[in-house]
Amino acid sequence: MKTILIANRKGGVGKTTTALNLATALSLYKKVLLIDLDTQSHLQYGFGIKKGVKRGIHKALIHGKIEEVIIPSGYDNLFLAPADINFDIASIPPKKNRLKRILRSVSQEYDICIIDTPPTSDILLTNALSASNYAIVPMQTEYLGLVGVIQFLKMFYKTASQLNTKFKLLGVVPTLYNKSIEEHTKIIEKLKNTIGENRVLEPIRKDFELSKAFIAGKPILYYKKRSRGSKDYINLANHILSKI
Repeated sequence: MKTILIANRKGGVGKTTTALNLATALSLYKKVLLIDLDTQSHLQYGFGIKKGVKRGIHKALIHGKIEEVIIPSGYDNLFLAPADINFDIASIPPKKNRLKRILRSVSQEYDICIIDTPPTSDILLTNALSASNYAIVPMQTEYLGLVGVIQFLKMFYKTASQLNTKFKLLGVVPTLYNKSIEEHTKIIEKLKNTIGENRVLEPIRKDFELSKAFIAGKPILYYKKRSRGSKDYINLANHILSKI
């Protein structure tokens, strides 16, 4: 099982939207497990699951049985380990490889695991880093988004080095991109000059259908297949598969 971390310390950059729709696009080709480590628990709403869950991934981090918290997403080849919205993070043992250990029991059942992380730098992100083979960093296409990503990547690599974990940065994904806005084009060029062109993935264009799909409780591929958002996430999925 290949494990991909979706992370950014800044909120509102399309992190959860990317986790949801990338996982769905990947499930067209592979069997996918989607983990929601963010206690805001927004991923389940993207699947139309309105009620809170009794047992989620955060409890599994304590009890060590991830099999008990995985539920069907309602779509073929896609399964969800939801978050515990009322969970107290202080209850989690301060062990940096807890998630990595509990994932071993399902590593033969899934081809790919996508981990959505909270916009923080805490024990949850550390666990996700330790468990991951790859990382994707969504970035809102604006100047402060660029500054935040550069700061985040420095912290990211430092933490990974301390954990002595081996992972590969698949790239930064610019989100809410509008090619008609000159500043957006300049931001992407600055990003390429800073971290390298091969580490900047194709942008996800601004598409109001993505927000509508979330409200409707459906991934964009099953809400409006011919939308820009759907096409962009399918393209991203194919690009990721070619890299891993």
